Amino acid sequence: MIVSTAVGDVQVLAGNVPARWQSLIRRGMLFSECEGVEFWDLPEGSTLPVRAEDGTEEAVLVLRGAVGFRAQGQPAVPAGSGRLLLIPHGLAGELRAEEPATALLVVRGLPAAVSRRLPARLPELPAGEPVPHAQEER
Repeated sequence: MIVSTAVGDVQVLAGNVPARWQSLIRRGMLFSECEGVEFWDLPEGSTLPVRAEDGTEEAVLVLRGAVGFRAQGQPAVPAGSGRLLLIPHGLAGELRAEEPATALLVVRGLPAAVSRRLPARLPELPAGEPVPHAQEER
């Protein structure tokens, strides 16, 4: 895994509140379906926008604290520590930290309608190496 680091914390605004952010993976480091993986450390009341025009789906794993996801015009969907929110492509709204020191792992990927059109990627083995089978013991 490639992790970007900076000297000290990276401070960003989540809504209008300072938060800590770290990019763990960016597109091109893994499969092309993955747009990015980010770590967020959010103070209570901070918000992260989810934009429909970004063209991605999001999986939000709550590592600590709690968040609520509110799609425009809908009631909030809560998720506490250890829960996973799946936000489909095309849905706009915002994630709001509902507890102090909320930590999230956010994975953004392309929707199936897009990734189905990408060429198949198969792992490559050095010439002459046999393909391992799941039933073989190592």
